[in-house]
Amino acid sequence: MNYQVISLNVGKPRAYTWNNKELFTGFVKQPVHEKVWLSKLGFTGDGQADRKNHGGEDKALLMYAKDHYNFWQTQYSQEFNMPSFGENITIDGLLEEDVSVGDVFTLGEAEIQVSQPRQPCYKIAEVHQIKDIPAVVTETGFTGYYFRVLKEGYVSPNDQLTLMKKDENKVSIAYIHQSLFHERQDENRIRKILEVDALAASLRASLTKRLIKLT
Repeated sequence: MNYQVISLNVGKPRAYTWNNKELFTGFVKQPVHEKVWLSKLGFTGDGQADRKNHGGEDKALLMYAKDHYNFWQTQYSQEFNMPSFGENITIDGLLEEDVSVGDVFTLGEAEIQVSQPRQPCYKIAEVHQIKDIPAVVTETGFTGYYFRVLKEGYVSPNDQLTLMKKDENKVSIAYIHQSLFHERQDENRIRKILEVDALAASLRASLTKRLIKLT
C-alpha cells in the first residue's frame, strides 16, 4: 500500500519564548521543498534538544497523520498548520491503528521500520500554549509514531510511503498506546508487546520493568 507524504519537516533545536518563558527545543519544525538525506539518526537539518528522551536510532523519524488535524482544529477552534506536532513526516492516512511496530516501509530511497509510539510531551503544551493538549493526546491516542532507518537515502517532499513488509505480530501503535496509558495493569498485553522483536529498546526496558512489578 502507498501513502502520500503531505509535508517533509526538519528543525534544529533553538531557544523560543512563549508567555515570558524560555524553552530550548527541536519540536518546532518547518516544511522543506527539496530532497533531504535520511541517515540512521534522522534527517539532515533536524535535531533534538532532549537527547535522553528524544532522538537516537530508534527515534530517527517521527510521523504524524494529516487526518488528525481536523480533530485538533475543531477541538480548540484554531488553526494548526503542519507540522504542529513536531513531526518529520505528515502523512495522508496510516493512523495509529493501521500501523504496527516492526512494519517496514520504503520512503524515497530509504527503508524504515516502525519502532514505537510517540509518548506525549509537555512541550506540545508549551509550544501551542494549550495546557490540556498533552492529556487530550493521551486520551485520543493521536500520538504519531517513530521509525528507525534500515537503509539510508534521500527523501523528497513528494515521495510516497510504501508498505514492504507487515510484522507478523501485528501489534499496532494504538494497541501499545492503550497498554501504556489506559490498561497499564494488563500483564497479557505487556507480554504480547514484548514479543515484538522490533520494539524500541528503551520502551522494551520500561515495559519489562512494569511487568516485573506486576508479577
